[in-house]
Amino acid sequence: MDEGAAFYAKQGTTYIVKLAGEIRYTMGCALADFLDGLFARADYDDIVVDITQTRSIDSTSLGLLAKIANFSRERFGRKTTLFSTNPDVNQLLETMGFYEIFDIRDTGETISETLRQLAIEAPCKEELTRIVFEAHRTLSELNPQNQEVFKGVLDNLRAKLDPR
Repeated sequence: MDEGAAFYAKQGTTYIVKLAGEIRYTMGCALADFLDGLFARADYDDIVVDITQTRSIDSTSLGLLAKIANFSRERFGRKTTLFSTNPDVNQLLETMGFYEIFDIRDTGETISETLRQLAIEAPCKEELTRIVFEAHRTLSELNPQNQEVFKGVLDNLRAKLDPR
């Protein structure tokens, strides 16, 4: 599975979000729209993220995952559970500070619920810059190291969003 895919399901009062393959910023519009809709709902009390089949994930997508963690902490008062078994992905999660904001389980647990695939269409060019900016801003807020890493990206994107 070279191309990335996103899936979701509701199991009881828990929403499951599963990302598989190579997760790239081009999925940002569909993922951000899905998350905005999910965050507006009131029919659940937990979110679980499964990235056990994710081979690679870029910083924009990591920022969207961090948005889930922030939302869960604010709304439910706890960390989001994230399943991840890929050593390369786990190293990236550690570097970005995700072990502080997620309950990461490297146990091989997988989601068996019937999942629905999220439609990933062509990137929404007008919104994509804003989504990429917000995702990187979320990542940079996790720790001082990320602030330094993403400063140039944020400055560049900020100029594109506000070209005065």
